[in-house]
Amino acid sequence: MKTRRGFEEALEKELFREEFPFGPVSRRGVLAMGLLALAACTPVVRRKGVPYVRQPEWVVEGGRAEFITALPHAGFAEPVRVRNYQERPLFLAPLEEAMSPYPLAGLYALYDPARKGKAPDWPGFYRAWRQALAEGETLLVLPRTASPRLEALLQRAQARFPNLRVARFEAWSLENVYLGAELAFGRRAWPVYQPDRAEVVLLLDVDLHEHPAGYAWWAALSRRRVPPMNRLYAVESLPTLLGSMADHRLALKPSGVEAFLLDLARALGVLPGTPAADYGGFLPVLAEDLRRGGVLLPGPHLSPGAQALAMALNARLGAPVAYTLPPEREVATPRAFLEAEGAQRLVWAAEGPLPSLQGKRFAAVLSLYPKEAPYSLPLAHPLEASGQHRDALGRLWQAQALVQPLYGGKSLEEVLAGLLGEEVPALSPEEKRALAEGRPLEEAGFLDLTPLPGLPQRLPPLREAAPLELTLRPEASLYDGRYRENPYLQELPRPMTRLVWDGALLAGEAQAAAWGLLEEVRARERRADPRRPLLRLRAGGKEALLPLWPLPGMPEGSLVAPLSHFFHPQGVALAAEASATGRDYPLVSTQYHGYLGEVEAVRVMREEEALEAEPEKEKRLSLYPLWPQGEHAWAMTVDLSRCLGCGLCTLACQVENNIPVVGKEEVAKGREMHWIRIDRYFAQEGVLHQPVMCQHCEKAPCEAVCPVAATEHSDEGLNLMVYNRCVGTKYCSANCPYKARRFNFFPYGEAFVGKGDPRKAKESPLALLMNPEVTVRSRGVMEKCTYCVQRIELTRAQAVQEGRKIRTGEVRTACQEVCPGKAIHFGDLLDPEDPIQAHRKEGRHYTLLAEANTWPRTTYLAHLKNPNPKLKEERHG
Repeated sequence: MKTRRGFEEALEKELFREEFPFGPVSRRGVLAMGLLALAACTPVVRRKGVPYVRQPEWVVEGGRAEFITALPHAGFAEPVRVRNYQERPLFLAPLEEAMSPYPLAGLYALYDPARKGKAPDWPGFYRAWRQALAEGETLLVLPRTASPRLEALLQRAQARFPNLRVARFEAWSLENVYLGAELAFGRRAWPVYQPDRAEVVLLLDVDLHEHPAGYAWWAALSRRRVPPMNRLYAVESLPTLLGSMADHRLALKPSGVEAFLLDLARALGVLPGTPAADYGGFLPVLAEDLRRGGVLLPGPHLSPGAQALAMALNARLGAPVAYTLPPEREVATPRAFLEAEGAQRLVWAAEGPLPSLQGKRFAAVLSLYPKEAPYSLPLAHPLEASGQHRDALGRLWQAQALVQPLYGGKSLEEVLAGLLGEEVPALSPEEKRALAEGRPLEEAGFLDLTPLPGLPQRLPPLREAAPLELTLRPEASLYDGRYRENPYLQELPRPMTRLVWDGALLAGEAQAAAWGLLEEVRARERRADPRRPLLRLRAGGKEALLPLWPLPGMPEGSLVAPLSHFFHPQGVALAAEASATGRDYPLVSTQYHGYLGEVEAVRVMREEEALEAEPEKEKRLSLYPLWPQGEHAWAMTVDLSRCLGCGLCTLACQVENNIPVVGKEEVAKGREMHWIRIDRYFAQEGVLHQPVMCQHCEKAPCEAVCPVAATEHSDEGLNLMVYNRCVGTKYCSANCPYKARRFNFFPYGEAFVGKGDPRKAKESPLALLMNPEVTVRSRGVMEKCTYCVQRIELTRAQAVQEGRKIRTGEVRTACQEVCPGKAIHFGDLLDPEDPIQAHRKEGRHYTLLAEANTWPRTTYLAHLKNPNPKLKEERHG
């Protein structure tokens, strides 16, 4: 059976059958194609606007407003600013320094018509639930929760219904962190790190999306990736985004990472004895460097013993780490899945994989999307529900509902209150003040903890070595599978592999070669053949079929499978076996789309080189006169030393500018529509990332070749697209050396809104997701980055209304606003106070493809490294 992960049918199969529906080109075919071109013209749809007779007092003039709330992801709060237009949430930006991509992509789920199932019968469900509780023990499985108000409701419900038993499920558990604190300090605790205060940082097999504070970590670390720099070391079993920014990296199997930590504890005197190895000189140099003021950041999946060692080492180093009470009252673990499988009466309200419901006396599922269950009830979207949640720093945030539930959903608090016959209280005056002021309801309370003596005697065994060691880890886009219904995240390229719409078994090149599959994979890669070997993976008594994706930088014997495609209730660290099936599976990666050729796209410099370098003088040669200069000269710089390739800029640009999702088949043809492409390079210096968008060239090759003047140049330096002039010749795309333009081969926008059918776009609720300030492009139209021109014009209008000029830094593009590392800066070259002036005077400033002589307004700052002069990279890999 052919499986796929895109629209129900590819657009050309459903609407056009093939790109040239008339078969081989003949004279009749040429005439038919001409008529087809005329048919592609978009008709003018006239709509009448009716003004208010009496404008409601809550309607803001112009329709734009901003609110503050906190959206939970995997149980932890992420405080955000929500941009509304006529009471419709359209964009999210971090309230503080950083946020993950999941709240922003969740805007799709808010309006998704697939959430609409049968009309929910909440009274009938409550009656059946109470009857089940009267008959016997009923298990309620919740996701990770960090809400005091929800815990209070649970306590009252369990007091009233003695047969109510509660379990907490998460495929990616934090239990080992709490157990490690218990080993080190005698009580469970949650560490809160301040990595920007450390001179040396050791990353232990951890990535951004795997830790609740991961994006905040990079926001803090990125401030020290410019002179004066800190130094980053990474010891990991998988190439990670955080590890790609390290100055030195050591690749080890998962058991080897924990053995390395054990040796580091011996080297620093936390444990007695001497290290078993020096790891090619890496260990002694690292130990010496950490004494300058270091901190260890361990991954949550490391064993309790490894967590305890990391905490003891941080205490020995005097690292900037504080400890607070665990955010979870009861820890969520994958073992709750087995409890749910064995329960006779079950109410499943967790996220991720769904247990079997067959043979149960009572079964109900509470979820965002309808499921096949005797009782399937809708949960409210986070923007439809109020509540309280703690963040990864231990602070308590208030959430507020910004829209009424679109599909009859309830929050978990409302569900429990309904079981008790109560109502969820309205926001108190203090909660309203906290929301208005953009502050937490309650700050974190820190504990005074000291490591207990005798750790060597209490230390449990670390992870055992095995020929093949499998780690099940969350995927950067789909996490543990809970975002499988979200096409924004499905089509967002995975940072290291650039895969879309699929998961794969990751293995090192040496391991793939040991299986005899590497040469075949690389040969297919050179032929642009998407097929990859399908492997049968066995671990812990379960098996899965996953396609192989060899990834440079992984050690032999280490395997990583995404939790979104392979879940095991025993945990995430398993010994495994893998065998070839003789079958193939197509995987689509965007890495080679927009390939620039053998050029120096990403420059890498050492800190001392950057301080001594002179700014590069751009050679400007042209036979054409300069463009007239307007009031502003907009430009952008991208600091590659602060960009780690997370893809948040790509997602924010997509949400802000109504960029559609096109499906796996279209991406396989190189037709993805993202305006920002993140190129990933495996280089001698490590893994490098570079966002590439329209460079807004002052001598743009695309402008001169457009036969209908659809590509224009503004007097403020913007390379503009006039959509209703474009006739789709694609000359501009052919002439763009940066390959930053996207063409609508089919009505992608209408098909995206209509869930695969453009004819249903007008009545689809997803039309509410579209930004009214940005045109939804039609078939046959070219599009690209616009520097968020709609934001420039809105800011200009606001400044004119207030009788002033645009302030420095007042215009912020969508990509700039969400970047956790603050790598993107948009500014005015005519403003002497704008930081972009200093960026262009730095010794590491350069333009991409300077030899093309296009004079781009988007420029780059070279990637900086701060290696230890005592350490030779080739000795340890």
